[in-house]
Amino acid sequence: MVQILLVTENEAKLLDYLFRHYHEKLSINGLAKNVEITPKGAYKILKKFEADSLVVKEKIANAQIYTLHFANEKTEYLVKYMLKSAKAPNSYVKVLEQDLQILKEVVKGIIIFGSVLEKGMKAEDIDILVIIDKHKLNALKLKIKEFEMISPKKTHLVIQTINDIQRNLQKNDRVIAEILQKGYIIYGHSLFYEVIKDDANKK
Repeated sequence: MVQILLVTENEAKLLDYLFRHYHEKLSINGLAKNVEITPKGAYKILKKFEADSLVVKEKIANAQIYTLHFANEKTEYLVKYMLKSAKAPNSYVKVLEQDLQILKEVVKGIIIFGSVLEKGMKAEDIDILVIIDKHKLNALKLKIKEFEMISPKKTHLVIQTINDIQRNLQKNDRVIAEILQKGYIIYGHSLFYEVIKDDANKK
């Protein structure tokens, strides 16, 4: 078992960005800007990641480009640990995280996305993506009705099978890509890791 753990908030932020934006080719300065840390800080973290083979360095023109090294088991362990350890962005999302546990019986993965992540209780609706097997669709509808009985807001549901989400990522579907980039995963962390890893390996 891999025994390495993240020790700083900035390391977690940078690893999360590299994971969710796996298709991007950014320099150290570009990564630092997007993650909101200093270029010097990003450089130190990336050198540490490189020493642990968590990232792959590539030179394009005069820039050093770093991408996540999905083939390393340390990468898998750290990213999954990071995803599972992530804290809800606000108190209302934390409540939703608990309320949506009733869906776990019928779905493989759940992501909350959209305005509720920033506005919390002030958001007008709740956007949710679920990954599900087709034969459980009717069961999902019943669970959503249960959820809506305790939720004061309208629910917008994006339903995907594993094949659906893989196909949409291959097509560079902007909606699905943005949900994976910005959404808060509350269930199925390992599955979402495998979905992104699979797409990254095809590109």
